[in-house]
Amino acid sequence: MGVKYIFCISTGRSGTAYLCKLLGALEKCQAFHEQKPILHHGIMRSYLAGKTAPLKHVMPNKVKHIKKHSESLYVDTSHIFIKSFGWELPKYIPEDEIGVVILKRDKEQVVESTQRVHSGPFTYTGRKWIITPYRLAIIKPPLSFLTYMFYRALFKGYEFVRGERNQIEKTYPKCIVKYSKKLLEWYYDETYALAEKYKAQYPNITYITVDLDGLNTIEGVEKIIQTFKLEHLYAKAKILPYLGQKTNLKLEY
Repeated sequence: MGVKYIFCISTGRSGTAYLCKLLGALEKCQAFHEQKPILHHGIMRSYLAGKTAPLKHVMPNKVKHIKKHSESLYVDTSHIFIKSFGWELPKYIPEDEIGVVILKRDKEQVVESTQRVHSGPFTYTGRKWIITPYRLAIIKPPLSFLTYMFYRALFKGYEFVRGERNQIEKTYPKCIVKYSKKLLEWYYDETYALAEKYKAQYPNITYITVDLDGLNTIEGVEKIIQTFKLEHLYAKAKILPYLGQKTNLKLEY
């Protein structure tokens, strides 16, 4: 019997929306990209810092939404999984019913794409979604927490002077660009270090590692299907229309 619930470990800007489209083409599948409640921003940041109570308080509601939408198969490709609710989920759903896609893309492309859409570590938008320096980090960040907060305060002042505080699109001083890139490279490595920790903590979950290029081939998709034993829900003809389609490009930036 195949898995019943599929989630994703990723940095974002790596094809999570695309993965959702592909898996959503399976028979009797309810697929979401960042299904609410998302459990990002303050809850995510607190959980990463070791303050688990806020997330644990809302987990029953998260699980209620998951089970409400599940038919034969439930999919949520949110990259918040590894940063918050994923760590608590096996307390509610048996490990052998969970499948996790570890989705990767070239690091340089992820860094460039994340910065382009103004989701870097110094922006309000970025802090809602990505990991910034924190006390329990597995990999030492390139900036200490205090140094990071100093440059964040500096950037907030720069935003205010330029009248950009209430808009997503920003301009950046050279020092902010430099440190943003370094922190995004660290964020990439930290995300997949967390993935290894998660695999060790929950060994009975089924995992598959896929890169975005592999996801653009029918063989790559079928490898996921086989790993999660979902052949009974799979029809090649329903997947092909979505294969190779670019999604969530945010070309306005």
